[in-house]
Amino acid sequence: MGEFSPLFDNMFSPFLLLSLVISLAIIPLLRRSAIRIGLIDHPGGRKQHKAPVPLIGGPAIFIACAITLYIFGLPNGYEGLAFAASGLFLVGFLDDKYDISASLRLIAQTTLVSIALYFDNTWFSSIVLTQNFSIELGIFQYPFTVVLILALINAVNMLDGLDGLSSGVVLITLGFIIGISSIAGTNDISFVSSCVFGGVLGFWAFNYRFSWREKASVFMGDSGTIVLGFVLPYLAIKLSMASPTHAPNSVLLWLFAIPIWDICAVIIKRMRDGKSPLQAGRDHIHHVLMSAGLTVRHTLHLIYLLTITTISFGATTQLFGFSQIEAYAAFFIFMMFYLDRVGSLSRKPQAEVYDFKVQGDRRANQPELDAEVVDISTRTKTLS
Repeated sequence: MGEFSPLFDNMFSPFLLLSLVISLAIIPLLRRSAIRIGLIDHPGGRKQHKAPVPLIGGPAIFIACAITLYIFGLPNGYEGLAFAASGLFLVGFLDDKYDISASLRLIAQTTLVSIALYFDNTWFSSIVLTQNFSIELGIFQYPFTVVLILALINAVNMLDGLDGLSSGVVLITLGFIIGISSIAGTNDISFVSSCVFGGVLGFWAFNYRFSWREKASVFMGDSGTIVLGFVLPYLAIKLSMASPTHAPNSVLLWLFAIPIWDICAVIIKRMRDGKSPLQAGRDHIHHVLMSAGLTVRHTLHLIYLLTITTISFGATTQLFGFSQIEAYAAFFIFMMFYLDRVGSLSRKPQAEVYDFKVQGDRRANQPELDAEVVDISTRTKTLS
């Protein structure tokens, strides 16, 4: 197996499996008590689901990861991560239950993220352009890193608008972080990433639309999306600091290509339409693809494929000897193409949706399909 043996060891590690088992076991228990504790997403307004759905994905993932990290031991240098993740979980939990104000959420998130980065000394300190030249951010590394993580928290949060979407994208991203960190020999990062991977995988099993289940049985909620939106870039920056050879700056961009491109496309469209970029709407990548005629599952699988393809390309730029500038250039060229295509689709009239499971030319009514889409963007309010 050579240098890839650590990857397989981590993907089938006891800590990943324990986190997975805990997540799978605790979700049915939390689902039964969701009504009693008030963690229910009720239909109505701009929401498209027809029945109440428990918002217990975030608590299940958090509990699974917390127990696993407690049993196996939190590595040194991750105390800030644990503190901020706990605080962000509480903020998301209260938001899911009581609907706290956007300004209070932003203040809490900024404070918690800043504390975590300070205590763990995890900063995006420089932008490497070539082997011999980099731009040192100096004192600007502190606000830059905080704003970067807050933006990615929002980006992951806004992807949570389709059953299995945000959890699937998170799993793919974590899988690559585990792979790169395993090959680089950064065991602490691969350990923490594997614990989170197991918890998210357990939730995904209840949130994905399998052939025997047409609807998600649970939602993640803000308590899950904002924690994962923080943990992913934190681990990525940590990996870049520990092994800049295996995870240079450009690879970090590619790790989050789809969330970054999506949020850029949304901001550009809303500004072009004279709307506030912070205004909620149905203009994210999954909304655009659904309006163009794809079914829920085909939309989901296409975004999975795009995520795997973009991250794979970014990871292989190092293998094929791309310089940092070339990798950056490729990222922005592909982003321009993405923005152009998504912009073209969003400007077209809404298409009828073809049901690929049905023979002939029968079409599924768009309102019926829209009813299958869970527009969490109106429920998850983190800066959207």
